[in-house]
Amino acid sequence: MTAIQDQACALYQQLEPIAKRFLFERPPKPSEVNGRPMVLFLGNHSAGKSSFINHLLGDSVQRTGIAPVDDGFTIIMPGNEPLNKDGAAVVTNPELGWEELKNFGETLVSRLRLRTHQSRSLGDIALIDSPGMIDAANSSSDRGYDFPRVVRWFAVRADVILFLFDPDKPGTTGETVQVLKEALDGLDHKVLLVFNKVDRFESMRDFARAYGALCWNLARAFKPRKDLPHIYNTYLPVNEHENMHTHPLPLEDFDMAREEVLGEVYLAPKRRLDNVVSRLYRYTRRLRMHATVINQQRIDRTRRVQYYGLLGAALLLLAGSSIYGAIQLMTESVFFGVSVVIAVALAALGALVAFYVMKKQTLSPKELFEEAFERPLKLDEQGADLRALWTSVEDQVTLAFKTAETFKGLSRSERRRIDKIIDVEVPRMRAEAEASQRERRENAA
Repeated sequence: MTAIQDQACALYQQLEPIAKRFLFERPPKPSEVNGRPMVLFLGNHSAGKSSFINHLLGDSVQRTGIAPVDDGFTIIMPGNEPLNKDGAAVVTNPELGWEELKNFGETLVSRLRLRTHQSRSLGDIALIDSPGMIDAANSSSDRGYDFPRVVRWFAVRADVILFLFDPDKPGTTGETVQVLKEALDGLDHKVLLVFNKVDRFESMRDFARAYGALCWNLARAFKPRKDLPHIYNTYLPVNEHENMHTHPLPLEDFDMAREEVLGEVYLAPKRRLDNVVSRLYRYTRRLRMHATVINQQRIDRTRRVQYYGLLGAALLLLAGSSIYGAIQLMTESVFFGVSVVIAVALAALGALVAFYVMKKQTLSPKELFEEAFERPLKLDEQGADLRALWTSVEDQVTLAFKTAETFKGLSRSERRRIDKIIDVEVPRMRAEAEASQRERRENAA
């Protein structure tokens, strides 16, 4: 893992000057790349997030209850002794790697906690407990900080995201829909949807009704997808020695689903490797598209300058021919002077019209994207992928054009460097990671 993370940091360092020049988002810091495996828990206040964490740790680390018991984010990390740090102590310690959270404001920092646990089963995995979702049109005004943006910050860095739902509010809150649409956009591969507390149902009909409501609400949140991600239906055993055969629902399948979810959590270190490589791949592709579209504006302007330059030269040639003809036909100096003035005026007017037309015909960012990727966009297997990638960088390209009118072009060496990372380095790192995992499994066997 260390070797893969170091390689990713070195490649990000190569990309940083290009990203800076084209006003693209900065690459992840080494502290972000080299961080420990992380599991993020999301859901309503009654979905059982804290209870699930306690079940994983085998200890009552987090407070639980039907009513909301915590309104902030809690970072739970492995440690040799139990510790409890407040947000200010967390964000001011660069060794912990959470200092960027202070950028979200003092309100968030005041509602941030770090606790340590001594559970050996989770190894080096960090768990993030989040406040329950609320039903608000604008949660920023209610919470005092931008909740979806904070969730996005954690989600990008997380290796597994457990989104828990409960029978009482199966995905109906306003924040739930907002987080699914915005904060988790493009991170579907990390998200596990968990319908928790199914042991509360007294009949299969009640379960089917609640499960159907959850699917209905998720379908609205996941538009325009044609299908829903897999939903794990499970529960936490209240009493390990209780005879669950007396329950009105057959719980064996729900027990298996719980073990599957736990297995995904334990695979966070492996997912960490995959996510480090995937994040590098996605960042490099987005940077290439961002720089290519901006560079296309430079190409387009150069082409227009050449076109209208030739037009201006033609006008000057026409003016020169007019002057020469006037000299031949009229020998009087008055007529010669008038001819020169008219010719120069025509040439100047033509140049101004050409410049005005060139400025008015400057393409929009989307038109530049269509022009830069005209050929691959026509291919069915590439068009949809490129358009999805463009959606992720369009706002940054637009902001870059508003910030600076001109950019230095993307050189061939820079383009080769970017292409090499995407086509050579990333596949090599994936193969190296797979070989490492395979060797680890063989040694364990």
